[in-house]
Amino acid sequence: MLRICDLSKVYGRTVVLRGLNLELKDGIYCFFGPNGSGKTTLLRIISGFEKPSCGRVFFEGKEITGLSPQRIVKMGIAIAFQLPRVFWNLDVEQNIFLACMDKKKVKEVVKTFRLEEDVKTIAKKLSQGKIKLLQISMSYATNPRLLLLDEPFAGLDVGNVRLLIEILKELVGKKSMIITSHRPKLLRGIANKFFEIRGGKIAGSYENPT
Repeated sequence: MLRICDLSKVYGRTVVLRGLNLELKDGIYCFFGPNGSGKTTLLRIISGFEKPSCGRVFFEGKEITGLSPQRIVKMGIAIAFQLPRVFWNLDVEQNIFLACMDKKKVKEVVKTFRLEEDVKTIAKKLSQGKIKLLQISMSYATNPRLLLLDEPFAGLDVGNVRLLIEILKELVGKKSMIITSHRPKLLRGIANKFFEIRGGKIAGSYENPT
């Protein structure tokens, strides 16, 4: 599904990714590590929001290195950022509709992400937890083959963490995902494989613990 070859990213004198090589089949993967380890940069490169300093990215056998985010979304990769990007003056239903332009799909997504009671609520009036769900639901609404979630649990209270875990469990086997998190234990029973990133390299990996 996704192949990364000798991927590096340098900002000035700071090396964020160092010759990263990775091959992922369909499934759910968790990338964890300290701040500055390269997790978010990796997702931004895959989704087209950053260009690598060197290296190449392939998705379903086609090179996507350096393509625009718009083209990459059309090819089947969508990202939900840690800091939400929504249309703050539009309601939940309108936000999701703009992501997919399909009223039938909107109903499905609203149900999947437990947003039925909030469809007419303006985004800026939502709780932080609901804003996070809206952001993820908008990315999901594009019907991606691969969904990238950057720190989806960050800033959520216990109740919303549990709700998001419940939703992600329902997506197991239905959607391939790459999820970055400082709390990999939350993804036990969800992710197929865990990768630790340190200093821009894969420091270790293990299968889903039972």
